[in-house]
Amino acid sequence: MDNLLRKTILCGIILVLVYLVFFIFFDKTIDQWVFNNYSDTWLNHLGEYISYLATGSFIKFGITCAFIVILICDSGLEKQWTRLLLYICLSVSLAIIIGEGFKYLLGRHRPVMLFDKNLYGLHFFSSNWELNSTPSGHTIRAFSLFTALSLLFQRFAFIFISIAVIIGISRVIVTAHFPSDVLFGAFIGTFTAIWTYKYYFKTQI
Repeated sequence: MDNLLRKTILCGIILVLVYLVFFIFFDKTIDQWVFNNYSDTWLNHLGEYISYLATGSFIKFGITCAFIVILICDSGLEKQWTRLLLYICLSVSLAIIIGEGFKYLLGRHRPVMLFDKNLYGLHFFSSNWELNSTPSGHTIRAFSLFTALSLLFQRFAFIFISIAVIIGISRVIVTAHFPSDVLFGAFIGTFTAIWTYKYYFKTQI
């Protein structure tokens, strides 16, 4: 079995187990505690500003602009910078597509539904915003982008991954997601970037 495939399966199994543990025992308690103690505080406002770094409209606009730049400047991908830029765009785009698929499939209540209506759990096959908490879209975008950058510029990997982690944490701080949503998003973003790197550059990871 391919080494990367083995690692992906192993991490996927671990993710499922951790997700279930958090889903059953910890998610509600953690988000309720954060909501009760930090809503409308400086930490909550800071989390909102940090979350802006991976806002969907910004990231999608950036991807669109990058594709246009590639088409105009080097449609044949003869320059290294356009090949690297295309890899980043593909990694993030694929991660977003996968994430949106899981959001629709699982249809998990967002924390706001827990606070306002005491609703918690999964409602499969839903495009309703209030039922698309998992996985965290901000976290997916952050980890796919910064994992891709880490693979391209490895000496800055710690900085890039730290930024992605902070963005993921911010989604819990602002109670937009449960911790397990963030872990799920980090998994999708990270492994999408790694698999795209493997096949885009035809390397063994």
